[in-house]
Amino acid sequence: MKDQDLNAVKEFHERTAEEYDKDYNTPYWRLYHEITWHNIKQFLPERKSAVILDAGGGTGYWAIRLAKLGYRIVLTDIAENMLKVAREKIRAADLQAKVETRIVDIRDMPCFKSDYFDMALAEGDPVSYCLDAEKAIKELTRVVRPRTHVIVSVDSKYSFVPRLIAEKSFDKLSRLLRTGFLKGDFDFQTFTPEELKTLLESCGLKVVRIIGKPVLTQFIPKEERNKIVEENFRKLLKLELRFCDTPSLVGLGGHLEIAGIKQRI
Repeated sequence: MKDQDLNAVKEFHERTAEEYDKDYNTPYWRLYHEITWHNIKQFLPERKSAVILDAGGGTGYWAIRLAKLGYRIVLTDIAENMLKVAREKIRAADLQAKVETRIVDIRDMPCFKSDYFDMALAEGDPVSYCLDAEKAIKELTRVVRPRTHVIVSVDSKYSFVPRLIAEKSFDKLSRLLRTGFLKGDFDFQTFTPEELKTLLESCGLKVVRIIGKPVLTQFIPKEERNKIVEENFRKLLKLELRFCDTPSLVGLGGHLEIAGIKQRI
């Protein structure tokens, strides 16, 4: 991918940073975050002195949530305005001593030593957006210590198929199925569960869990979804947690989340 393609990603997030969090302040996205949190919690380091990389972490949602548990967090992003919003939230939560922010490209992180972090997250789809997923996963693997976890969330390829059929966007559908790429506000890469698993394994990670999020609720029509989720939040969360790692359903998730553990060299 050319530099201008990644610049489109950066410019979008610079432009929308001030309003970014509002788009995710809905019952549906709260459900999505709780599915994510339930998965992350299973792999957190035991030591609260551990240092966690939140790569492409934007406005700091996960960095703040983890810092509140006592972990030290390094939050990175390519968009300065996203980190500016994050720093405001970090100050408001009085977590400046726990969270460091840096402008860093997830594909190229020479500022971090190898085998340094006790865990790495890439939530919010930076691996999909960076346009070179292999480089990103290799860097995430490099910077964590052996026998520690990398957790990555990406856009799910199959979840776009019904939308594109409904829109009669068969040219886009053909490109999606052929290359995995789709264009919204910018080009981004989607994955099947098998493709994502193969990618992590090729970069030195042993896959220990893969989930779809959500795998059921995303099929509720958008105009009804938030109301239904709000009125039935606990029941729907219970259902999602029950089925999110069911192999026959994972690929239908709106997003895929995968956890891998770095192998000893």
